[in-house]
Amino acid sequence: MRLRTLMLGSCALAACTAPERETETAMGGEAGISVDPSLGGEDGESGLDDDGDDDGDDSENLDVGVGTGTPVDCPEGQVCDECNLMEHVPCDESTTDITNAIGLNCAGESPVTGTVDGNPLAIGLRSGFGSTMQWAPREGEKFAVLGSGYIGDLDMPTPGGDLDVQPTHCNDDLGDQFDPGQALPAPLQTNNVTGDCVMDPGLLGSGDCSNTINGQFTQGNAAYDYTEMRIVGMVPPNSNSIAYDFAFFSTEYPFYYEMEFNDMYIGWLESESWTGNISFDQQGNPISLNAGFLDFRDDGGGRPEFAGTCMARHAGTKWLSTTAPVTPGEQITVVFAIFDLSDSILDSYVFIDNFSWGCEGTDHPSTTPVG
Repeated sequence: MRLRTLMLGSCALAACTAPERETETAMGGEAGISVDPSLGGEDGESGLDDDGDDDGDDSENLDVGVGTGTPVDCPEGQVCDECNLMEHVPCDESTTDITNAIGLNCAGESPVTGTVDGNPLAIGLRSGFGSTMQWAPREGEKFAVLGSGYIGDLDMPTPGGDLDVQPTHCNDDLGDQFDPGQALPAPLQTNNVTGDCVMDPGLLGSGDCSNTINGQFTQGNAAYDYTEMRIVGMVPPNSNSIAYDFAFFSTEYPFYYEMEFNDMYIGWLESESWTGNISFDQQGNPISLNAGFLDFRDDGGGRPEFAGTCMARHAGTKWLSTTAPVTPGEQITVVFAIFDLSDSILDSYVFIDNFSWGCEGTDHPSTTPVG
């Protein structure tokens, strides 16, 4: 199970104790995303809307800050510098709502609005992948899937003798209408900023605060087969960070490994604390074949994790976790986007799960392997 933030106020005077004070936003509703059960996915589910492992059972006390570490204002005589966490109850067992699948819009939690954009056959839900439990859901029973190709191809085994440069499966053109070219949909920007957005907040909104997108994107010149999910919501008043888990896969391996023409995954945050990509490795590489997380490389086609899938003889990551700063009470937009670069062939996919609000007081985004 996962834990959600709940603020408790306690009287600092020896003779009294203040009552419990909950500041969690009121119960949220559905995000309005409808699903056509005939579209892709292991369970035959998809999360398209009309617009287009566990963390443990124990509570953990963490310091609460505003934005990049400023303490939350506290009523005189009370101690409010701890963040006590309440249990999150997953709500995706029987849902076809893509926001529920990643851990959002469950009962009693801060509501968000979720939308998707792209070819409907490139968006969906799954309850696992491959012949092992390596990619079991990180939260609940399902996770979201976005691809630069059809997600139904994921369960098609790589044929013997398949050409790495032209695989039989997971090698789709989603259509010209999903090719944004040299400019990604707003608010995504590919240009670098001229400094550190944390040290100089005036840079916010002027480009990608991570400076991780431009180098690879300009080498590829244009984006094709663009697919995204985005969420918009208010940060709970006692939270100053967000976190989510993801895994990345691509049939571009091995033919285009360590080359500049790699498909990309971007996790874009639009907030008062950060505007830019939040998912990248410690060397500043965006999530692609060139990132440092490519643990599953199936050169010989014998990895059991990829047996029975189109990723046999190709590559992917384990579950990774991204954490990023936000400001309590602000409205944020998070865009999960994946696309081909340079052409529309050799597809890549991202699994997304376990989105949560937190109080970790982080200054800059970071991504680390789970476990």
